[in-house]
Amino acid sequence: MGIGNAITHVEWGRHWSGGTNQVLLLMLGLREKGVQGQLVCATKSAIAQRAADQQIPIFPFPLRGEQDLPTWLRFARFLKHPSSLIPYPSSLLHVHSRRGALPTLLIARWLRLPTVLHWRVAAPLRLPVHHLADAVIAISEATAIQAQRARMPPEQVFLVRSAVDTDAFAPVGNAHLQAKQQWGLGAEAFVVATTGRLAAGKGHDGLLRAVALLSPPERPVVLLAGDGSERTRLQQLAGDLRIAESVRFLGFQKDVRPVLWAADAFVHVPTHFPEGVSVAVLEAMASGLPVIASKVGGIPEVVRDGETGLLVPPGDATVLAEALRHLRTDPSLRRRLGEGAQAYVRRHCSVQVLVERTLQVYATVLGEPFLATLR
Repeated sequence: MGIGNAITHVEWGRHWSGGTNQVLLLMLGLREKGVQGQLVCATKSAIAQRAADQQIPIFPFPLRGEQDLPTWLRFARFLKHPSSLIPYPSSLLHVHSRRGALPTLLIARWLRLPTVLHWRVAAPLRLPVHHLADAVIAISEATAIQAQRARMPPEQVFLVRSAVDTDAFAPVGNAHLQAKQQWGLGAEAFVVATTGRLAAGKGHDGLLRAVALLSPPERPVVLLAGDGSERTRLQQLAGDLRIAESVRFLGFQKDVRPVLWAADAFVHVPTHFPEGVSVAVLEAMASGLPVIASKVGGIPEVVRDGETGLLVPPGDATVLAEALRHLRTDPSLRRRLGEGAQAYVRRHCSVQVLVERTLQVYATVLGEPFLATLR
């Protein structure tokens, strides 16, 4: 495999998430720069269909788990003997998913194929990453620390924050009022949104308990977009707390912008989930929303207390309730924090910044031959 300017991206996740969204944003941005790529993914995964819709070459494998030796052997043969179906020679393997990361990196090392591991959570890397990857991309300082604790040399760890299509999420005209009307809400309703998987540790129950602590006239309308294993329990909790009329479970939304544009604030308060930086938070910030978030993982790196949002201790419903009350009664504060949030993501988390910094990582791994293809 000679040096070319094509990257093979590997994402084994089956469900749509902030991480899989990042893979597509990066691949599309690289393509605009003339860096071609192809995607290896799980058969019938959410990213497979979306990548196909964008005319990205995809190569699905029916991976059933880390112990699926036959599929790993087929994947190894695929990398070692590229077929005529692969439109571009690969110069580097970019591994995006924790799922299957170890066998993927082992196979790449066996084939002497340069690798970049994208680490998206502030959780320990239980991999011999210093032996297997040529570089680690960390999406936050908290994530970079975990890579270094796994004995990855600091000079091989690169901070590249996740990105959001800032123009696509910025509301224009009467988007705020129109979105409220779409959800059957009055113009004066104080609306709080949260988006993402309903999973343990994400803090949704803390939000519900905080709403229950407020008196009925103070309670916001909560638009809860997302689905997951916790949905039934959370619906039951809302009923038990007698706030069911204030909480709308919207289920999975392919496009979350109408949810964000209807909101006056965004809440993301995980308790122990090892967040690097939540893409949901970045999308809310790009929409001009003030964010109430907990001090978990890399979240405080982007949600800066008093500048782009308000930070609260994880699991403290009382403090969260007070933050909700504070934003409800102070429109000027909401406006100032929302403008600060939007300015932050435009400066640090645009797709252009993601692509440029990722190219710098590729160039560090591949050197001058790769740089020559970009000139």
